[in-house]
Amino acid sequence: MPSDTIDETYDVLIVGAGMSGICALHSIRTKFPDWRIRVLDSAPSVGGTWYWNRYPGARFDSESLSYTFSFDQKLLDEWHWKERFSAQPDTLAYINFVADRLDLRRDIQLNTRIVSARWSDDESRRWIFVDETGRSYSARFFVSCLGFLSNPTLPAIPGIQNFGGQAFHTSRWPTDISHRDMVAGKRVGIIGTGATGIQTITALAKIPELKSLTVFQKQAMWAAPLRNTPISEEDMIQERKKYPEIFKLRGESPTGFIHSPDKRKSSEATPEERRELWESLYNKPGMGKWLSAFSDTYTDREANNLYSAFMADKIRARVNDPEIAEKLIPKDHGFGLARVPLESGYYEVYNQSNIHLADISVNGIERITPTGITLEDGTKYELDVLIYATGFNAITGRFRQC
Repeated sequence: MPSDTIDETYDVLIVGAGMSGICALHSIRTKFPDWRIRVLDSAPSVGGTWYWNRYPGARFDSESLSYTFSFDQKLLDEWHWKERFSAQPDTLAYINFVADRLDLRRDIQLNTRIVSARWSDDESRRWIFVDETGRSYSARFFVSCLGFLSNPTLPAIPGIQNFGGQAFHTSRWPTDISHRDMVAGKRVGIIGTGATGIQTITALAKIPELKSLTVFQKQAMWAAPLRNTPISEEDMIQERKKYPEIFKLRGESPTGFIHSPDKRKSSEATPEERRELWESLYNKPGMGKWLSAFSDTYTDREANNLYSAFMADKIRARVNDPEIAEKLIPKDHGFGLARVPLESGYYEVYNQSNIHLADISVNGIERITPTGITLEDGTKYELDVLIYATGFNAITGRFRQC
C-alpha cells in the first residue's frame, strides 16, 4: 500500500487493550515520550478478557495482590482489592482505574477491529494495518496484545444453529439481563466443565429461582477449593505491606504465581508427612494445591498416583451420590497434569435435586434440536437456555482473525 494512502501513521501500534496492552502502552510511553503510540481494540472498553468474560462466577484463581501492576507505587497505595481472589467486575474496575490514573485513554482507540496486518519490505519498512471499515494505519513497531482468551470456540455439533431458546458462549454472556433473570424458572443446559464451566455452574446453582441445570460433561477435570475471603479497608492497609515480597515470589516462581514446589520428593517423605503436606495445601487458599506439592509430583508416576488418590477421596467426601462422584473424578489423567480449576462449592452442587450430570464421554451428543439436546442413545433434554463453556482457540487463535 503506497504511503500516501495510509490514513494514520505511528511509531508503535499496539493491538489489544487488556492488561498487557495497557502495560505495553505505559511502558513504551514512559521510555519514549516523543513517540506516537496507538492502541486499537475491537471492544467498546479497555479490559480485554475481563471485559468480555462476564459470566456468573467469573473471578481470579491468582491471588488479587499478585495480579497487580508493580510499576507504580501510587497505584499500589490507592487501589483496594476487595477479595482475596477478585471477581470480574472489580477486576475490570481495576483496569479502568489504571487507564484513568495513568492517562492512557488518549492513546487508546476502541471499537476498532483490525482485519489485516502485514510487514512492508519496501523502502518504508513499516507495518501496515487495515481495520474492518477499510481505514489504514502504519507503524514502525507492532506490539501484539491480542490475548490468549479472546477467541471463543463453539463445538462442532449438528444442529447447533437450530436451537430455539437462548444460546451463547460464556465469553459473550448477555449484558442486558441479570444473571438471575436469565435463568429464573428456566431449564438450563451447559456444555463444558473446564475452569469457566466450573465457575458458571457453581454460580448458577446458587440462584434459587433456577428451575434446573443439566451439565454436559465430556471430560472430568480435577478441581480444588479456592477458599476466597474478603479484604476490608483495614486489612488492605496490612496487605499493601506484602507487595514487595509478593512481587519477589512472583518473579522467582517457575509459573508466575506466588507458589513454588516443596523441595522434597514424595518418596523422601513418610506417609504421615505426605498427608500432612497435602492436608495443609488443601486447606489453604489458592493454587498451592497444584503448585506447592512435592517436587516430583508431576514427574514421577507413583508420586502423582498418591496425590491423585488423596484428591479423589476429597471429591468423594463432598458428593452424596457415589456414582456421580466417580463420574466427576478424572480417570484419564492425574491431578495437576492439566491446569487445575479452583472452585467454591462446585462438587456440592451435584447434591442439589435440580442439578443433573450428563456424562457425554460415554453417551455423546447426537445433535442439538430446536428444543434442546439429544444424546446418542436417544435421551432427550428439553432446554430453554443453552450455554457453551467450550473454551477458546487459545494462543494463536486470534491471529487467524485479525
